[in-house]
Amino acid sequence: MKETKFIEQNREKWAEFEKMLREDRKDPEKLNDLFIQVTDDLSYARTFYPNRSVRVFLNSLAQRVFHNIYKGRRFPVERLKLFWTEELPRIMWESRQALLLSFSLFVLSFTIGVVSSIINPDFARIILGDGYVDMTLSNIENGDPMAVYKDSGPLGMTAGITANNLFVALRTAIFGVLASIGTVFIMLYNGIMVGAFQYFFVEQGVFWESFLTIWIHGTLEISAIIIAGAAGLVAGSGLLFPGTYRRVQAFQLSMRRGLKIFIGIVPIIILAGFFESFLTRFTETPDPIRAAFILTSLLFVLWYFVWLPRYKHRKGTFKAVSLDKELPPTRTNALDFKSIKTVGEILSDVFTVLSRHPRTTLLGLFATTAAFASWAFGWSDKPAADTFLFMDVPLWPLDILGSLGDFFSKTHPGGLYFFQLLMLAGIAVAAFRALEQEIPSVQREAFSIRKTLLSSVSLLALMPGFAAALELLSQFFGVMVSWVVFPFLALWAAVIYFETPNPLKALPRAFRLMRWGPAMGIGLLIGALNLLFFMFLESPIWDMTLELFSWFVPPAEGAMASFSTISTTCAAGVLMYFFFLITILSGGLQYFSFREIGDANSLRQQLDQVGQTRKIRGLARE
Repeated sequence: MKETKFIEQNREKWAEFEKMLREDRKDPEKLNDLFIQVTDDLSYARTFYPNRSVRVFLNSLAQRVFHNIYKGRRFPVERLKLFWTEELPRIMWESRQALLLSFSLFVLSFTIGVVSSIINPDFARIILGDGYVDMTLSNIENGDPMAVYKDSGPLGMTAGITANNLFVALRTAIFGVLASIGTVFIMLYNGIMVGAFQYFFVEQGVFWESFLTIWIHGTLEISAIIIAGAAGLVAGSGLLFPGTYRRVQAFQLSMRRGLKIFIGIVPIIILAGFFESFLTRFTETPDPIRAAFILTSLLFVLWYFVWLPRYKHRKGTFKAVSLDKELPPTRTNALDFKSIKTVGEILSDVFTVLSRHPRTTLLGLFATTAAFASWAFGWSDKPAADTFLFMDVPLWPLDILGSLGDFFSKTHPGGLYFFQLLMLAGIAVAAFRALEQEIPSVQREAFSIRKTLLSSVSLLALMPGFAAALELLSQFFGVMVSWVVFPFLALWAAVIYFETPNPLKALPRAFRLMRWGPAMGIGLLIGALNLLFFMFLESPIWDMTLELFSWFVPPAEGAMASFSTISTTCAAGVLMYFFFLITILSGGLQYFSFREIGDANSLRQQLDQVGQTRKIRGLARE
């Protein structure tokens, strides 16, 4: 049946269904019948019109019907209960070595903090800051060492402290993606800070009072950090020890287990924030009550995260079924350039392309960054430490990301701005060329040096737009704008490369193809990924990494400042170019998906093939 005939036969029925969905009072029987008929029509459309708008319309209609039928359905309580009683204890038992290692790292770093404070009396000022130390000394002189916990209202304090603790724990767990190295550095930093913090009160002769006050909330808070450290170690273990899995598959499994452990400590972090805001302030509470409260919190953590998993394992009471979903099969087939894809499918294809060229991608990023750094510092008329100043930028908490605009400074000697445009254009051409190689040879146009050169020149003319968008990332509103600007510019660049080298002709074509909803979704996800990567350079991990390699730096005046600036510039450059690369790749994949929505070329080709295949008794011959 032709698509137009199919639509004519069912148009009135679909209109009646839409009208019924808009009504406040619905007949459950009719609604159920509606769902069955719509899904039948959707199945037919998926079979015969998979890439046409009627399939999209019916899919949307079916979703609305499903929502109306099941919107009152509750989350399965049994599944939630199973997570807390079976799944999390089982994961904790399987991750017991990671938990022990995390605890050992914390104890070691705590000891380092205490010993460092004993050796250097000013170590607490280095770690905690002069402001906090001076304020606490003033409180001790006034007879109330723990007055800091009484300065703010409990409700606002709860929200702020809980958000901060959740961020610290999430960062500890997430940085396990760096082969667990990031988690190790964060655990060392936190342990040193806690050790210096606690010994500071010992030095001032108020240890017992500080202990009974701080550890009312600190017992749960520090326990959560240690368990988050275990989550990070588990998350990164797949990269280090893939076992019989491919490294990517092992990482998928380990990252899933690590995130589940993090979810398990979220209630503890929230409870610790509540304790710190509402209970810690009552320093006049009798000591035995406070000590009993601390001991109870510790026993609960030990019972649930240590004893219960061990007990269930020894008794054999864990559920026999695996609670992890099976891994999807390894993608070895060629990318599909003829189908309409979702946001998730486009991003998945982006990383599929990158995973097929890992060595080329890494070498390209490092070579591009090395060229940029050499040009920037080589032509600079300032000392290396003053070439790029990573300073606070208004309206934005990330100093390094805020200073990204300096990488495209038009006033930098040696024409750094124009050199950067050449670098971005080269990355764009290489990315589109990699996508072009993924297209089956029978569908791919023959390689033309002339077309490639023309496209490269046109893409170079488009690069100032990308440079301006990258500069906007220094402010909050710029990030909001980038969710729209980057996907559109990438789509425009794809039209230039794959269709017409003329950017003026490509612009209206890009507007016609653009689908703003999916594009903004892609921009949001890529932007969030970019922010996560730049958060690494703003974390204590990066500072500790620079300190770790500082022994390579000669003891000349200003050498350490130059080393830090050059290292940070190179790291930020790699992240910036990587962000640009995945943006360009997503733009190319958007182009093929949006082109199918607008032009339906593959569908037209399939229709042209109808009646031309050889058949045996009405069936297509293989």
